[in-house]
Amino acid sequence: MQKFFHEVTIHTDEQNVTIRPTDTYDGIIVETKEMDDSNSPRLYLNESEMEFLILKMREMMNYVKGVM
Repeated sequence: MQKFFHEVTIHTDEQNVTIRPTDTYDGIIVETKEMDDSNSPRLYLNESEMEFLILKMREMMNYVKGVM
């Protein structure tokens, strides 16, 4: 089954957080980018942003696994 490439970007107060499948669709990649266009390995989330990120990560993993 061919899947369309699907990614989600969450915009927080400090960063953009992108969630997407790996190239082989066997996992997910979570990438953060500072609003000023610099890269950062840190992820700053308040409680509601964290809950939303977890929800979107679960949705993406289900998509990768083919569970709808």
